[in-house]
Amino acid sequence: MILIAVPFLAAAIGVAWWVDYTYEPKSDASKYSSKFSALEIYSCADNKYFTPQQCAEIAHNKGMFSAIRDLNRDGVQELWSVGVAKYKSGKYPYANVVIVSDLNTKEIKQVLTVDLNKPRFAVLFGKANELSLFFCMECGSYADIQWQNNQWALVWPEPYG
Repeated sequence: MILIAVPFLAAAIGVAWWVDYTYEPKSDASKYSSKFSALEIYSCADNKYFTPQQCAEIAHNKGMFSAIRDLNRDGVQELWSVGVAKYKSGKYPYANVVIVSDLNTKEIKQVLTVDLNKPRFAVLFGKANELSLFFCMECGSYADIQWQNNQWALVWPEPYG
């Protein structure tokens, strides 16, 4: 019997920052929905939500926190914004949100939600008249935003959770 000793080399395996990212929403949510006690629309405009390095990585991957699209193809473009909200009550304390608003009047047309146990990262990816909500930048956890039955819906190509 021959025994061979092979040294074990442990490499530090890092977790992508968006996996553990959390931001506690604190801003007034009354204009978005009476279900929420607080809501934040993510942005890289200042260092409130993300570091400059995180924003550079998001931009490099072509991620967006807001986009202008005509996803129902009615000839009117809407402003799409992504963020996180805190529910006033219910089974889940948080939700990632996609806010659909009128580009000119800023009126909220619809709020799409993904219920969460803790506040998480979310970002939009898309082109032309397509848009998807992702929960990371290098994975398959996402929902396409589609026009169905006269409203926008998050459509999951695979089961989420």
